[in-house]
Amino acid sequence: MISLAFAVLAAAQLWLAVSAGRHWRAAPCLLAAVPTLVCSALVWDNGVIALGSSVGAGPLLEAMSVPRFAGHALLTPLLVLWSLSAADRAGLPWARRKGVRGVAVGLTVLLVAAGVLHDIVGLTLRTERWADTLRYTNDAASPVGPMPAIVTGLVVLLAGIVLWRSTGFAWLAVTAAVMVVVSGAAAQIPVLGNAAEVVLNVGLLLTVRALLPQERKTSTLSMRSGPRSQ
Repeated sequence: MISLAFAVLAAAQLWLAVSAGRHWRAAPCLLAAVPTLVCSALVWDNGVIALGSSVGAGPLLEAMSVPRFAGHALLTPLLVLWSLSAADRAGLPWARRKGVRGVAVGLTVLLVAAGVLHDIVGLTLRTERWADTLRYTNDAASPVGPMPAIVTGLVVLLAGIVLWRSTGFAWLAVTAAVMVVVSGAAAQIPVLGNAAEVVLNVGLLLTVRALLPQERKTSTLSMRSGPRSQ
């Protein structure tokens, strides 16, 4: 039953990847590219977990699992730059300052490096069963662990709050808050973390739709459609 849930999450990520990809094709830019890549990687992530019990432990599932960790390590930190791009597209002047851009690039590089050291260079796979699922997890002894994902999530949440207060567009803040809150329970209930990723990526897609040039005619309506601060 839980394997089926992961299959549904993979289908949801595929829909989000295709939707974001259409925006990327219409207006090639970082704002549309990053959600497309992140959602595409999560299609594989959820799909491999969904198929794990059917494939069974062994070299094939191990080989299928490695891209899951590589995708998280290389792509998730790009959401830091994506957050800055969203602020820039929203017309926030500080987002174009060289110092701010330098900090964002530097933080992204550090998070990617940390992820590579933990999830690629130090990758140590072991099988883990949860409910009816079978997957490989990273058993590497490293102080880094989930730090890159946590820091990235907080950056996206901060960007969402800034957009909410500056423009009234609340969906990024709401969905990022869901991701941050649920991530604490993900270690015990893995499917919750993957479901929260879908929620966050819905927020990314809504942000893309609100801020890209071809959506400007409806951007005001899109921004006003979300919950507003009191």
